Amino acid sequence: MTDKELGIYTEEVQIDGTDSFHCHRYEPTSYEVLEELFYHYTPMENDVIVDYGCGLGRLNFYVENRFSLMSTGVELTNSYYTRALRNRETYLGDKEKITFVQCAAQNYEVSPNETVFYFFNPFSIQIFRQVINRILLSWHEHPRVLTLILYYPEDDVIFYIEHHTSFELLQEFASGEEVKCDRRERFCLYRLDT
Repeated sequence: MTDKELGIYTEEVQIDGTDSFHCHRYEPTSYEVLEELFYHYTPMENDVIVDYGCGLGRLNFYVENRFSLMSTGVELTNSYYTRALRNRETYLGDKEKITFVQCAAQNYEVSPNETVFYFFNPFSIQIFRQVINRILLSWHEHPRVLTLILYYPEDDVIFYIEHHTSFELLQEFASGEEVKCDRRERFCLYRLDT
């Protein structure tokens, strides 16, 4: 799959220096890595995915195209949010299944139908904890099966999930050969049941 096939443009890595300790730079998950993820993991047909730090929306367009799933991209930066909306206009698939929201991740109100939460190392552990607390609050109010997908996770994030939440490890696998040089080049999937 490519941007051209989807009618979008997401080929960019943030190099403007506006990333910070709490908000990491934007870098889209490569299509090869997405293929690896969805080789090992198949979402349910009624899953709704949230991509925190979605940037230009690549994951959102990918899951709509491949699985016909609804998704929400949460993006803090106005310029990326605006360009994600432009991508939505030119996208060759079902635009109605994709929503973008501009806000800080820790302020995003999780909807009762959202079930899968994707994180490509978008922010610090301090923000991550707040985001997970919002997800758990939604789960307490509307019990359902939840899945966290962590790509390139930091150790403190894994420690927090495994020692301070009820999420349980579902599976862990390498995102590609790069894992031989950097152990963070992997996916960790966690599940919370009802």
